[in-house]
Amino acid sequence: MTTALLSPYKWFRGFIQGKTRITVYWAFSIAVILSARHTPNFVGLVLCYWGAFLRFWASGYLRKDSRPAVGGPYAWIRNPLYLGSYLMAIGACLATEAWWLLGLGTFLFAVIYHFIILDEEVKLREIFGAPYDRYCLLVPRFFPRLWRASQAELLGVNPELAHHRHDWTLSWKNKSYEPFLAFAGIVGLMYLLAWFWSR
Repeated sequence: MTTALLSPYKWFRGFIQGKTRITVYWAFSIAVILSARHTPNFVGLVLCYWGAFLRFWASGYLRKDSRPAVGGPYAWIRNPLYLGSYLMAIGACLATEAWWLLGLGTFLFAVIYHFIILDEEVKLREIFGAPYDRYCLLVPRFFPRLWRASQAELLGVNPELAHHRHDWTLSWKNKSYEPFLAFAGIVGLMYLLAWFWSR
């Protein structure tokens, strides 16, 4: 979809940037936590954890410089941070069996991040040019394939070998610990509310 076709939605794209998106995220998180009435579902907790882990893994490859991120999860999917956030959200909903929030969260995520991702792609094309176009042909936007793009193909996008390895310093700089803190906080509050309602 071109920028011209997106222009009717310009007001909405501006609205969901920055603080509005963060406010929606926190409101949704609070709603999920308050819906806890029993001990969290194990499957949901595992899914939520994997979302946090995916965000942690991706953070060690993300450099805001002249090269696209292609290492680690970026060899399977172009937006692993957003996928990780979605897995955390639906995992929390499954853990509390908040089915209506699961549906609402999926709808909100699809509507908001559809435009967030498209706008970011425009920006990344301006920054990286042809290498990013090549990367888009190799790796899907949001739903990962079962196989990763080959190393040779990814080196054609970003020839810096160091960028294909996880960097712990970069991971810390990108605050990779935050997803796990959020996971621990959400799960802890779920158990606390489950205990409260059991009394």
